[in-house]
Amino acid sequence: MTHTTLAPALSTVPARALLAVDGRGAPEDAPFTKAVRALFAVRAALGARDDVPLEGTYAQDGDPLRFDLGAPHGWHWTLAVPAPDDRTADAVTTAAARFGAPVVLRAHPEQPVARLVHRGPYDDEQPSLDALYAFVAEQGLRPAGPHTEVYLTDPGTTAPGELRTVLRVPVWTG
Repeated sequence: MTHTTLAPALSTVPARALLAVDGRGAPEDAPFTKAVRALFAVRAALGARDDVPLEGTYAQDGDPLRFDLGAPHGWHWTLAVPAPDDRTADAVTTAAARFGAPVVLRAHPEQPVARLVHRGPYDDEQPSLDALYAFVAEQGLRPAGPHTEVYLTDPGTTAPGELRTVLRVPVWTG
Protein backbone atom coordinates (compact mmCIF):
# COMPACT_ATOMS: atom_id res chain seq x y z
CA MET A 1 0.00 0.00 0.00
CA THR A 2 1.34 3.43 -0.97
CA HIS A 3 0.78 6.48 1.13
CA THR A 4 2.32 9.76 2.06
CA THR A 5 3.82 9.35 5.51
CA LEU A 6 4.29 13.02 6.34
CA ALA A 7 2.10 15.94 5.35
CA PRO A 8 3.71 18.42 2.98
CA ALA A 9 5.70 21.15 4.70
CA LEU A 10 7.96 24.04 3.83
CA SER A 11 11.62 23.84 4.79
CA THR A 12 15.04 25.04 3.69
CA VAL A 13 17.79 22.87 2.28
CA PRO A 14 21.07 24.39 3.48
CA ALA A 15 23.89 25.40 1.15
CA ARG A 16 26.22 22.47 0.55
CA ALA A 17 28.70 20.91 -1.82
CA LEU A 18 27.54 17.94 -3.87
CA LEU A 19 29.17 15.33 -6.05
CA ALA A 20 26.93 15.15 -9.13
CA VAL A 21 26.45 13.36 -12.44
CA ASP A 22 24.04 14.55 -15.15
CA GLY A 23 22.38 12.04 -17.43
CA ARG A 24 19.37 10.99 -19.34
CA GLY A 25 17.12 7.94 -19.44
CA ALA A 26 15.47 5.43 -17.15
CA PRO A 27 16.90 4.18 -13.85
CA GLU A 28 17.16 0.71 -15.41
CA ASP A 29 19.51 2.04 -18.11
CA ALA A 30 23.27 1.52 -17.83
CA PRO A 31 24.20 5.25 -17.55
CA PHE A 32 22.04 5.63 -14.42
CA THR A 33 23.50 2.57 -12.71
CA LYS A 34 27.04 3.62 -13.69
CA ALA A 35 26.45 7.13 -12.31
CA VAL A 36 25.21 5.79 -8.95
CA ARG A 37 28.25 3.53 -8.60
CA ALA A 38 30.65 6.29 -9.63
CA LEU A 39 29.21 8.79 -7.13
CA PHE A 40 29.70 6.48 -4.18
CA ALA A 41 33.11 5.29 -5.45
CA VAL A 42 34.37 8.87 -5.85
CA ARG A 43 32.99 9.83 -2.45
CA ALA A 44 34.85 6.90 -0.87
CA ALA A 45 38.03 7.68 -2.84
CA LEU A 46 37.88 11.21 -1.38
CA GLY A 47 37.92 9.77 2.12
CA ALA A 48 34.24 9.79 3.08
CA ARG A 49 33.24 6.80 5.17
CA ASP A 50 29.74 7.69 6.35
CA ASP A 51 26.61 6.40 4.65
CA VAL A 52 24.57 9.07 2.83
CA PRO A 53 21.39 8.92 0.76
CA LEU A 54 21.41 9.29 -3.00
CA GLU A 55 19.48 12.26 -4.43
CA GLY A 56 17.98 12.42 -7.90
CA THR A 57 16.60 15.56 -9.54
CA TYR A 58 14.34 14.83 -12.50
CA ALA A 59 12.86 16.72 -15.44
CA GLN A 60 11.16 15.49 -18.59
CA ASP A 61 12.68 16.00 -22.05
CA GLY A 62 14.49 19.13 -20.89
CA ASP A 63 11.42 20.82 -19.35
CA PRO A 64 12.35 21.46 -15.70
CA LEU A 65 8.74 21.62 -14.49
CA ARG A 66 7.50 18.49 -16.26
CA PHE A 67 7.91 14.90 -15.07
CA ASP A 68 6.14 11.83 -16.41
CA LEU A 69 6.54 8.69 -14.29
CA GLY A 70 5.33 6.65 -17.25
CA ALA A 71 8.01 7.87 -19.67
CA PRO A 72 11.37 7.36 -17.93
CA HIS A 73 13.36 7.21 -21.17
CA GLY A 74 12.68 10.96 -21.54
CA TRP A 75 13.98 11.80 -18.07
CA HIS A 76 16.88 14.22 -17.66
CA TRP A 77 18.42 13.64 -14.26
CA THR A 78 21.11 14.81 -11.93
CA LEU A 79 22.19 12.28 -9.34
CA ALA A 80 24.07 13.59 -6.33
CA VAL A 81 25.54 12.78 -2.94
CA PRO A 82 27.04 15.17 -0.39
CA ALA A 83 30.71 15.89 -1.08
CA PRO A 84 33.23 15.28 1.69
CA ASP A 85 34.25 18.49 3.45
CA ASP A 86 36.92 20.69 1.92
CA ARG A 87 37.30 18.79 -1.35
CA THR A 88 38.34 20.69 -4.46
CA ALA A 89 37.03 20.34 -7.99
CA ASP A 90 40.50 19.10 -9.03
CA ALA A 91 40.45 16.36 -6.38
CA VAL A 92 37.00 15.27 -7.57
CA THR A 93 38.08 15.24 -11.22
CA THR A 94 41.16 13.16 -10.37
CA ALA A 95 39.13 10.66 -8.33
CA ALA A 96 36.35 10.50 -10.95
CA ALA A 97 38.79 9.69 -13.76
CA ARG A 98 39.36 6.29 -12.12
CA PHE A 99 35.66 5.36 -12.27
CA GLY A 100 34.64 6.39 -15.80
CA ALA A 101 31.72 8.70 -15.02
CA PRO A 102 31.67 12.49 -15.27
CA VAL A 103 31.38 13.19 -11.52
CA VAL A 104 31.72 16.91 -10.77
CA LEU A 105 31.74 19.05 -7.65
CA ARG A 106 28.85 21.51 -7.47
CA ALA A 107 28.05 24.21 -4.97
CA HIS A 108 24.36 24.00 -4.18
CA PRO A 109 22.92 27.22 -2.69
CA GLU A 110 20.47 27.35 0.20
CA GLN A 111 17.05 26.59 -1.20
CA PRO A 112 13.48 26.91 0.11
CA VAL A 113 11.48 23.77 -0.70
CA ALA A 114 8.16 22.08 -0.18
CA ARG A 115 8.70 18.49 0.90
CA LEU A 116 7.00 15.30 2.00
CA VAL A 117 7.93 11.68 2.58
CA HIS A 118 6.52 9.11 0.17
CA ARG A 119 6.28 5.54 1.39
CA GLY A 120 5.98 2.81 -1.19
CA PRO A 121 7.25 1.89 -4.64
CA TYR A 122 8.78 4.58 -6.83
CA ASP A 123 6.25 3.75 -9.55
CA ASP A 124 3.47 4.82 -7.15
CA GLU A 125 4.81 8.32 -6.43
CA GLN A 126 2.28 10.20 -8.57
CA PRO A 127 -0.32 10.77 -5.80
CA SER A 128 2.45 12.02 -3.49
CA LEU A 129 3.83 14.32 -6.19
CA ASP A 130 0.30 15.60 -6.88
CA ALA A 131 -0.19 16.29 -3.16
CA LEU A 132 3.13 18.11 -3.00
CA TYR A 133 2.38 20.35 -6.01
CA ALA A 134 -1.14 21.02 -4.65
CA PHE A 135 0.43 22.10 -1.35
CA VAL A 136 2.77 24.47 -3.21
CA ALA A 137 -0.21 26.06 -4.99
CA GLU A 138 -2.26 26.26 -1.74
CA GLN A 139 0.63 28.16 -0.13
CA GLY A 140 0.54 30.70 -2.98
CA LEU A 141 3.98 29.59 -4.14
CA ARG A 142 5.36 28.48 -7.50
CA PRO A 143 7.81 25.69 -8.30
CA ALA A 144 11.28 27.10 -8.96
CA GLY A 145 12.70 24.03 -10.71
CA PRO A 146 12.49 20.27 -11.07
CA HIS A 147 11.65 18.01 -8.16
CA THR A 148 14.26 16.05 -6.22
CA GLU A 149 13.93 12.61 -4.67
CA VAL A 150 16.08 11.68 -1.66
CA TYR A 151 16.22 7.91 -1.27
CA LEU A 152 16.12 7.08 2.44
CA THR A 153 16.02 3.30 1.94
CA ASP A 154 17.92 0.92 -0.31
CA PRO A 155 15.72 -0.68 -2.99
CA GLY A 156 18.09 -3.66 -3.05
CA THR A 157 17.33 -4.56 0.58
CA THR A 158 13.93 -2.96 1.25
CA ALA A 159 10.56 -4.34 0.16
CA PRO A 160 8.88 -2.00 -2.38
CA GLY A 161 6.02 -1.20 0.01
CA GLU A 162 8.50 -0.10 2.68
CA LEU A 163 10.62 2.23 0.54
CA ARG A 164 10.81 5.79 1.87
CA THR A 165 11.60 8.73 -0.39
CA VAL A 166 11.68 12.43 0.43
CA LEU A 167 10.09 14.34 -2.43
CA ARG A 168 11.17 17.99 -2.66
CA VAL A 169 10.15 20.84 -4.93
CA PRO A 170 12.14 24.10 -4.86
CA VAL A 171 9.81 27.07 -4.50
CA TRP A 172 9.85 30.79 -5.20
CA THR A 173 9.12 32.58 -1.96
CA GLY A 174 9.43 36.19 -3.09
